[in-house]
Amino acid sequence: MRALAIMLCARSLSVHRGVPHSLVPLLQANGHRVTQVADGVPELTAPDLVWIDGNANWYPAVCRQLMAGPARRPLVVLWHSEPLPPPRAAGLPTPRLHLREIAKIVLRDSRATDVYSNWFRIRKLARYGLPDILVVSTGGRQEFLAEHGIDAHLVPLGYHPAYGRDLGLQRDIDTLFLGSPDVPRRRRLLNRLRRRGVDVVERGSWFDPANWGEERVRLLNRTKILLNFGRYPGELSGMRLILGLANKALVISEPIYRPAPYVPGTHYVSATIEEMPQVIRYYLAHEDERRRIVAEGHRLVMQEITLERSAARILALVAEYLDGTPTHAPGVVDATVLAYQ
Repeated sequence: MRALAIMLCARSLSVHRGVPHSLVPLLQANGHRVTQVADGVPELTAPDLVWIDGNANWYPAVCRQLMAGPARRPLVVLWHSEPLPPPRAAGLPTPRLHLREIAKIVLRDSRATDVYSNWFRIRKLARYGLPDILVVSTGGRQEFLAEHGIDAHLVPLGYHPAYGRDLGLQRDIDTLFLGSPDVPRRRRLLNRLRRRGVDVVERGSWFDPANWGEERVRLLNRTKILLNFGRYPGELSGMRLILGLANKALVISEPIYRPAPYVPGTHYVSATIEEMPQVIRYYLAHEDERRRIVAEGHRLVMQEITLERSAARILALVAEYLDGTPTHAPGVVDATVLAYQ
């Protein structure tokens, strides 16, 4: 594939200000010229490719520019990694929004990442024939979109060295939850565990540097068990699994719908909230079993589920599109995951 001028739409949190997105050097290593933007550019016809990372909702100006139909529209890729409603086959309850999410919808806040805002944005873009290549990070999201007649490719989130590694530290934190504190569902689940005697250390802030970078790596390296609770039941939080496994903490998660490429019992442990106190105590007491699962999960993310491989897969989809050759059938949910195994 020829070298492309790529405009990468990527959010930059305050704790990351001035630091290029981890995709930038990977795309540059493939010979492409990359410009990272937060949202909107004066002239959208300049790049060959607009790569939207995470959630199109975060970039309303770019979406407006694309939907306005510039004279020479660049190729558009959306790699969507935020929640969507569950597919019917999952048998999960209809997601309920909490007050903060509702307020963001009412205020038309571009930071909205609830399942309905995310779906409405994708549906609106689809009416304009956008994006040219839609990629999602979980099989459940791909299945939901297929139910509504929208084809998407499946490319999981991948490990990057900035996410951590094994430092060989003493693990003096038994159980940790790492995530935003303003999700009522998570608060209820953590409180249920505490009432049943589980001592959970809780960390989570978008703005505290101690929850990012090397401080986060050290925290996870001190952790024996990392808990995973999604914002909605059944969600695969690929980043939380990657963070735990990269830093050799055992991930114990509520049941996940379509967890591939992760296998419960092999790469992480699955348990209902009712089972979780007993399961946590079991793996704290049986270090050899904990380490066996951790070792296999660590190997998976360090060697197979990498950001480099995910970026290469998306670039391959771009090359196929530009060449006019057919890509794999998006309806085959695990087609891309199999390539990682």
